[in-house]
Amino acid sequence: MSADLVRDRYIAFFQADFMPMIRQDQAQGAESRSAYADEFAAHQLGQINKKLGRLIELLEQNAQRS
Repeated sequence: MSADLVRDRYIAFFQADFMPMIRQDQAQGAESRSAYADEFAAHQLGQINKKLGRLIELLEQNAQRS
């Protein structure tokens, strides 16, 4: 499997709404569930950071024009 396929799978996974991992055949421990939620939250915070950074750039450009 190429790195691009793995990357594409992760991008699609993280762009979807958060859904707790539920496996009927296997009980997950609190550590696994917490790690999954932490990883998802970290990705979402990174996306927010990117958008806020871009917003700040646009506001600064607009202020310089004024």
